[in-house]
Amino acid sequence: MRYISANILLQDFAVKKICFILILSVTINCCSTIHAKTNDTVTVTFTGDVIMHGPVKSFAYRNNIIEPKTKKSINNGGFDILFEKVKTELTNSDYVIANMEFPIAPPFESKPMIFNCSPQVLDAFKNVNINIVNIANNHILDQGFEGVISTIKMLESKNIQYIGAGIYKKQDNQLNGIITGNTIKVGFIAYTGVLNYNLSVKHKNKIFINDFYNTEKVLKDIETIKKKTHFLVMIAHIGKEYSTKPSYQDKMLIQKYCNAGVDCVIGHHPHIIQPVEQLTTLDGRICTVFYSLGNFIANQSSTHLDIDTGVECSTREGLIVTLTLTKHNNMITPDYNVMPILIYNIPDVQLEHKYGRRIQPVPLNKMINDWGIANDHQAPYKFILRLKEIKKHLFYFGKYENIHYIEN
Repeated sequence: MRYISANILLQDFAVKKICFILILSVTINCCSTIHAKTNDTVTVTFTGDVIMHGPVKSFAYRNNIIEPKTKKSINNGGFDILFEKVKTELTNSDYVIANMEFPIAPPFESKPMIFNCSPQVLDAFKNVNINIVNIANNHILDQGFEGVISTIKMLESKNIQYIGAGIYKKQDNQLNGIITGNTIKVGFIAYTGVLNYNLSVKHKNKIFINDFYNTEKVLKDIETIKKKTHFLVMIAHIGKEYSTKPSYQDKMLIQKYCNAGVDCVIGHHPHIIQPVEQLTTLDGRICTVFYSLGNFIANQSSTHLDIDTGVECSTREGLIVTLTLTKHNNMITPDYNVMPILIYNIPDVQLEHKYGRRIQPVPLNKMINDWGIANDHQAPYKFILRLKEIKKHLFYFGKYENIHYIEN
């Protein structure tokens, strides 16, 4: 995928105030506040890249079910089927955040590597509790300036919160922002380090896309929101596609942001899993960094060797990470559950032509136990091996007591 540095594209953006309803990011004067189910615990689940490749959308459309009387879809245009195997893993969290790597703009058509999708996918998001999306990524401009505007309006119409990009409003001097929780307040900020397209001069003061490499602004954002939160999460769409490890430069910049107040970093963009690492900050905190969660749903099919571990990293694998924050005696403790997934991607046997596929993310432990393996007696052993290989790669930088890897 073609991209250029977001630092080059966005370095001349002026910081102006914008107020969205229930949006994630940094706030100067005020923050919207949303509340968890309980006062002493907050759970947030993170997924990897959601990419509406043509075969992904085609699979959804083929499974659209129309109610005869109303002539309306009863399964959100068929998009519900994409997520049916992971619904249980998502619906128990207070908030679920996905990287939405596509715009939603009429006429909702796309080309290879230039993405777009029907707004029905947003209803499918809500059906599985995806209530927050990151739109600061290299595909947000695939349908141009109007595509960004359309995407934001569609998200707002569905009451889905978004993070990382927005529309400037001249009367304000505020960054888009939100804080979650009652007694536990969690802040979120989101940035991209890569974009596929430049903004025209006339559009640069109308929309913004948060820039990971604009260090001065990011540090100011962190300082502002950290004062209002107990725990701060950064979403970072950075790195090199298909690289098995983060770059040295990105690691050093993440360390700087952690020193400034970030408590957790969730990475996207490489499309394969990268290791997790816990960094000690200057003030003695521990910042947990998942450098890349890999894909959540996509139609990619390549593998990439990590030379340090000998593990083949696949674009058909990813992680679902659930963060649980618990408050006890005025102390907040973070705990992470990590569930590896496989993007099950096979020819659709119901079709006569060879191009239609079934594409669904499935927890790997489900693949081992009860799904999709009836005709392959070796499949359980293959999946068990993949769980061990992913674990080896994930914990390359070390094993950590509060990061729990789910294998069964």
